[in-house]
Amino acid sequence: MNVVISLILLLSINSAFAQQQASTGTPLNLQPEGIALNGYDAVSYHLGSPSPGKAAYTYRFEGATYLFAEKKNLETFAANPHAYIPAYGGWCAYAMGESGNLVEINPKAYKIIDGTLYLFYKTDLVNTLKRWNNNEEQLKKAADANWAKRKN
Repeated sequence: MNVVISLILLLSINSAFAQQQASTGTPLNLQPEGIALNGYDAVSYHLGSPSPGKAAYTYRFEGATYLFAEKKNLETFAANPHAYIPAYGGWCAYAMGESGNLVEINPKAYKIIDGTLYLFYKTDLVNTLKRWNNNEEQLKKAADANWAKRKN
């Protein structure tokens, strides 16, 4: 099973390097069109129900385009974007803590910690959020350090 997980993560990492970077040079997890969060509404996570955004409600921030399900969420985000952008550029928090690698996420696999959105890789075979929860304190500390290295 660990071989399968490693193989899946390795494939995700390889595709991750094709992703775009923000204007700051920090690698963000963006779709080819520059869309963050796989098109999900950043504010909706904080309301407890992640939902896809709509092209009618977009906001560009630090090299990424965010989509919103409704105008109210767009306005909320625009008032304080830093309160809603995901940790680690939108990459898998578990992978950032475990290895520092940039791994894709499933936008429905998430956790809010102290007001910050953390995203995770999840398939039918692998759920990194469960692994994160088993060792959150250490993984978060390592992820913070690994992300800081990437930003420099």
